[in-house]
Amino acid sequence: MSTAAEKPDRPQLGALIRLAAQYMNERLSAWIAESGYQGIQPAHSAVIQPLWAAPEGLRSSALAQESRITKQSMSALIADLERGGYVERVEDPDDARAARVRLTARGRAYGRAVRNFARSVEAELAKQAGAQRIEELRATLDLLRTAVIVPRQRGDG
Repeated sequence: MSTAAEKPDRPQLGALIRLAAQYMNERLSAWIAESGYQGIQPAHSAVIQPLWAAPEGLRSSALAQESRITKQSMSALIADLERGGYVERVEDPDDARAARVRLTARGRAYGRAVRNFARSVEAELAKQAGAQRIEELRATLDLLRTAVIVPRQRGDG
């Protein structure tokens, strides 16, 4: 069995993941432009995505850590989304001195719409590469996320 080291012209995994992410971002940008959701950019996914799984909201520092961006960058993204009515700051029930960021009704509507869009892109990719391959890719990336990426992010690995 040959390895990537034996095939110098074969793209490395990181390059392939980057190219796939760029393709998805290009498609997302085009969809956003046509969607009617004003003021949203692909970078805002760093806020929207983690909040989708946390309806009670998250502190901005937790959002920054989860999205692997600086607190300053996260603050700017939150401010953009707050101006657009996609997120709101609410009192943190665990600490009255702190605030949580959570999705508004508009933010949840966008989240549903963008997930539907992402499913349509995945369906197109499945037609090109085969549904089984796309599902295997998803399972492999999810395994890496849960076994390597998330533990390392938490400092466990």
